[in-house]
Amino acid sequence: MAEHALTTWESQDLRDRILERLLDAEGDWVSGAELSAITGVSRTAVWKHIQTLEELGFTVEAVRHRGYRLTHVPDIVLEPLLRRRLPAGCALGRRVLYAPVIGSTNATLAHLAQSPALPHGTVLAAGTQTGGRGRRGRSWFSPDTGLWFSVLIRRQIPLSRAAEITLLASVAVRRAILRQTDAPVQIKWPNDLLMDERKVCGILAELRADGEEVQHVVLGIGINANVPHEAFPDELANIATSILAASGRPVHRTQLAADVLRELEPMVEALAMGGAGFAAVIDEWRSACHTLGRDIRVQTPGGLVEGFAIDISPDGRLLVRTHTGERLSIPSGEVLF
Repeated sequence: MAEHALTTWESQDLRDRILERLLDAEGDWVSGAELSAITGVSRTAVWKHIQTLEELGFTVEAVRHRGYRLTHVPDIVLEPLLRRRLPAGCALGRRVLYAPVIGSTNATLAHLAQSPALPHGTVLAAGTQTGGRGRRGRSWFSPDTGLWFSVLIRRQIPLSRAAEITLLASVAVRRAILRQTDAPVQIKWPNDLLMDERKVCGILAELRADGEEVQHVVLGIGINANVPHEAFPDELANIATSILAASGRPVHRTQLAADVLRELEPMVEALAMGGAGFAAVIDEWRSACHTLGRDIRVQTPGGLVEGFAIDISPDGRLLVRTHTGERLSIPSGEVLF
């Protein structure tokens, strides 16, 4: 099933090869004959792929006997656009799949990941999600002004260390946001980012394991990038924000995705090699944490815990002192302020 589903994305390879050549031309003309030779398809098929690019927001000028030239490039996460913004050799983002509208990038990528042919580092991005998911099965508001993507991590990581991935991702996303804005960004344990004390990003990791070893992780990252404040539904208006709303400036979403992957790549590799992982960035995480040093309530699988957030452990557990003086180490849960 996964192998069959993967073939439905193969036409993107031809489209991306055409786009790659048009980008390389830097506004000059590229003949239909050359594009046909590059892709191995007819000129009629090339034209259909050009039309697909236009449906995605590109502007391509076509003139008989001259060919095609690119005059406008939209800010969407396609492979030729993302790869140009990544350092050479970066495995995360080596392959990119894109859907203008999708149910959930995490759910779809998890299905595709059943095929071993899908390589480590594959990114699935979407313009809009109709069934985006957050923690505890909640729906995630995903308009076309946000940045919604999931990345496939195929690395041999001990199951006991899998929880570090979302913590590392929160640091990577914070660094990426700060590359484009001076507005403060805080981390809420275990996997949210806040601006103006409202949620601007959610991170959801779903894994498949074999015994004590992780087979793969699908890491979903949803960033309210350029969502206007008035676009949020009433029930989210007081608890969610966007980078645009908090900073007053829009961000370049493709660059933001590239910066996240650039920051995350060495962290994942260190974790897979048995390195420090989260411990290497724990001080940075602490300094940006909105949770520590506060009276909090934490909804855990075992029930509600109330107390004072003391610290976080090197493996990502939240350390809480209850009102009775008991010290607890909480591996997972949701902080309720």
